[in-house]
Formats: sequence, structure tokens, C-alpha cells
Amino acid sequence: MPKKLRVAKYDDTIEALLSRARELDVYAIGRIMDSQGRSMTINNGRLEGISTGSGTGMGVSVFTREGYTGFASSDKVTPESARKIVETAAKLAFSSSVFGTEPNLSVFEIAPSGVQTIATDYKTLTETSYEEQVQRLKECNEQIREYGTNLSVRSSHWVNDSHWRIVRSDGTDMSFDLPHAAVGANITVTGTSGNAVSTYAAVSGPDASVLLDNAYSEKLDLRARKMADLAQKLVDAPRIRGGNYKLVIDYALAKGLAHEAFGHASETDGMETSILGKDGKMRLGEQLAAPSVTITDGSVLGDYAYQPISANGMPRQTVEILKDGILRAGLADLFSAAKAGVPITGAERIESYRNLPVPRMTNIRISVANPIPLDTRFELVTPLELREVLLSNGLMQADEQVLYLSGYKGGQVNPKDGDFVFNCASIYALHELENGNPKLYQPAIFSGKVLSALHSILAGIGPILLDAQGHCGKAGQSVPSSGGANSFIVIDRNENVTIGGD
Repeated sequence: MPKKLRVAKYDDTIEALLSRARELDVYAIGRIMDSQGRSMTINNGRLEGISTGSGTGMGVSVFTREGYTGFASSDKVTPESARKIVETAAKLAFSSSVFGTEPNLSVFEIAPSGVQTIATDYKTLTETSYEEQVQRLKECNEQIREYGTNLSVRSSHWVNDSHWRIVRSDGTDMSFDLPHAAVGANITVTGTSGNAVSTYAAVSGPDASVLLDNAYSEKLDLRARKMADLAQKLVDAPRIRGGNYKLVIDYALAKGLAHEAFGHASETDGMETSILGKDGKMRLGEQLAAPSVTITDGSVLGDYAYQPISANGMPRQTVEILKDGILRAGLADLFSAAKAGVPITGAERIESYRNLPVPRMTNIRISVANPIPLDTRFELVTPLELREVLLSNGLMQADEQVLYLSGYKGGQVNPKDGDFVFNCASIYALHELENGNPKLYQPAIFSGKVLSALHSILAGIGPILLDAQGHCGKAGQSVPSSGGANSFIVIDRNENVTIGGD
């Protein structure tokens, strides 16, 4: 049964906020957050730390009839505080015209979203046993340490249970919850020469089930076993020779490419300097990737980055940014959509009530048309099996140089030029067999130009996987992000896509 949201009790505060806005003749968007969280770490069998936290607060954006805006927030959620922050925000809005700020009347043109409560049935923290979480995390930590010799394992688990209520002067009153949780393990091996190698395995989802339920536990176990084995082999692995290769990337690295190198470029508040913009407008209708490629962003129930309602109280739309390789839409917020020449898609997100909304991704994924079927579960696919799939489907010749890049370890992107620099967790040379298996190399930089990479996508292999989880930083705010792709993506050799190395 859907839960009762904690923000339901703030009716008096909401009424005070909206009535004060009417008295001052301004339009208001109020945001109330009630958040609870718990995290813990186990380091090599010992409980290293537990933290719990909770917080409530509210922020308000007000708009004058001329379109000037101001913002204020408070840690107190009371009728008195609501009236005060409306007054402060209104003063800022009326005074902002003096400083030459650009007015925007878009807020007066949107339709009311009505009164809705969208509550999930995932467990709240009060329904979750703290003792059971600690015990289970200890067991996971001990189990992973048994997957090799001299493994150092630091396990972590966190749960966040946030309830939100967003109201507007047009009668909109939207309440919803944003549950998310994850469990992961850093696995470190130190070689005889003193060099250390670390790998990471994790699963994510909506609540503590990521740690306590068997389906998630099995997935984490498979991933941790694989990463423990990889860490031990990487200690003695050589470095790959740098250059241009045909590549296979897994869905986690493909999510990184979609999110960092393409998704941010599609956010409409940056269109003046984006590779996807021209003269401030999105390059809609242009072929920017191979015809088989579609890139989609949208909220997924139960996902780590679930976000059904925008920070301005608008339903979050699922958007096909690229469809069949053609740029179709942007991630557009209330205030920058029209300027970019695209419809509003409710893409605004915020980290807390203290922040101003900006367009952000939720779950972004790359899908390739007519993918090659793959029966093996992703966690169990070996580099040798991947090589055989490529050979049997004409995607690789026996003597052709092909690298398989596994895992995503962060990177940087220049949205203006579309240049990206990522790191992976490991590299396998599928053309170079050693003891019957593709040879393993140290991870290396994966860099290039994003549109060149997207144009060079040859095929997708396996089902779409969406749980590549992380956090996205923008405008000083960090929010959960996730996404994925087909299990594997094949990218043709391209002089604008390079693997670093010796």
C-alpha cells in the first residue's frame, strides 16, 4: 500500500506561503522537503561508522508580474517562516530589475498540474531494521574478502528517503517521495612491488532491499566476485599501446558516454555553448549519430535516480533526445525551453530545498536497434564469450584489433566542443589470446569527440540494462543519476576516438 507522506502535515504552512504571495501580488513556487537518511561502512570486518540524518526545510521562488524572480529558503517549516521567506524573495525579485537581470514570463503560461500525491510502496527508514542492515553488511564484507588472498574490502551502504511537496500560485499541489539506496564494495589488492589496484562493485535501488533481499544480494555477489578476480589479475597486467581501435564498451561505460558527453549537452540552460546548439537553439532534425542509435532520458520507478515530478511541480516526461540518430528534443526546464526552441519537459531537479532548479538527467540510456541477442546474464559474460559473439556476427575478423573496455571510473567533458575523457576499469584485447583467453591490460583513458563516437556505433549486444548508478554534479548541486545501454555497444575504429597507453 502506498505510504502516507510526511509532507502531508504542512497544510497550514502551504496556506500561509500562498496567501502571503497573493497579498504581495507575486506568483510563488514553494518546495518543502522532509528527508531521512542512514549510511554505514564496514572495513575489513570492522564496523567503521554509522551515520543517520534528517532534515526539513522549504524554499520559495517568487515572480513579479514583469517576470523578475527572487528566491529564499528556511530550515523551519512553519507558517511564520513561510510568510517571511516569501517577503524576502519578493524583495529580491522587485529589486532585481535594477541590476539589469533578464525577466522571464514563462511561469505565467504553464497549465496547473492539479493536486496529486504520488507515493511509492518502498520501505521508509522507520520500517527498516538498523540491526539487520549492519549484520548483513558485515556478512557481505566477509564473503567478498574470501574471494581472494590479501583482499582489503571496504563495504558501504546508504539509504535516503525524501518526501517532497511542491505548490504553485496556480493551485498546483504535488506530493511525492524519492527513495534511493545503494550498497557497494571497494576491493583493493597490493602487489609484491607495492603497487595497489582497486575495483568497485555495487547495486542500487529504492530502499534497503538492495542489501537485504536475495535478488539484489545475488547480483552484488556476482559483481563483487568478478571485481575481486579482476583486481588480483590487474596487479600484474601490462599497459595497452595507445591508439585507435575498434571498441566494445559495457553498459556502465556507455551510460557515462550518454550522461557526461551527450546528456549535459542536451540540457537547454546551456544551449548557448553546447555542441547540440546553434545560435542558442537546439539543432533539431540533424543527424548526429548512427541511424540505429536512440538516446532516451526518463524517470524509472524503483531506480536510484527516480524523479516523477520536477522541482517546479511539473510531471517529468520521458524524452527521446536522439531518435534513430536524429536530434529530436532537449532536457528542457520551465525557463530555458522556449529560448532553446523546444517544449518544456519538466527536467528540473534540485538537491535540496536550498537550491534553485536546473535541468538535469534522471535515467539516461543508449539503445541500438536490432541488438544481437545474448542469453548469458551480464555478470557472467566472459571476454572470450564476447569475442565469440563478435566473430559469429561478423563484427570482428580473427586478425582484427578489438579492445573491450569494462567499467566506468569517471571523466570529464567539454560540452562546447563535445570532447570527452573517461577512464574504464579494465581493458581486454579480444584479438590477443593468452592461455586461451583475451589478454588483460591495465585501464587507460578513453577519449575523443562524442558525435564521432555516436556516429561510429555499429551494434548493440544484449538487453538494455539501466542500473549504472552514480551522482551528477551541476551548479553546485549533487543528485542521484543512473542509466545504461544495451549490455555491450560496439564502436568502429575512428581516428577521433582514442585509447591512451604507453
